[in-house]
Amino acid sequence: MVKTLTKLGNSKALIIPAELIKKYGLDEVILEEKPEGILIRSAVKRTGFQKSVDELRQYKTEIYSRIELQANEPETIEYYKKSANDLSDIDLDIIEE
Repeated sequence: MVKTLTKLGNSKALIIPAELIKKYGLDEVILEEKPEGILIRSAVKRTGFQKSVDELRQYKTEIYSRIELQANEPETIEYYKKSANDLSDIDLDIIEE
């Protein structure tokens, strides 16, 4: 994503889109100088578990779309018609929507 800096008084400002602020929790940020440029990251420390959950949520829509496509394939339908492959005993309440 290419962004243009905006003049703000004697300084310049970077306007970050709201969806990125929400996605990365950028209420407060840390600017880090790196050899290749500036890294902007959230100042809020997240645990490894929180990072994993966020990553899973990021791909949730894509995964569900793939599942939906595969569920409608004739091979998949034929596979689950067999009683040995019945998944009706799985508790779907544990799946987040």
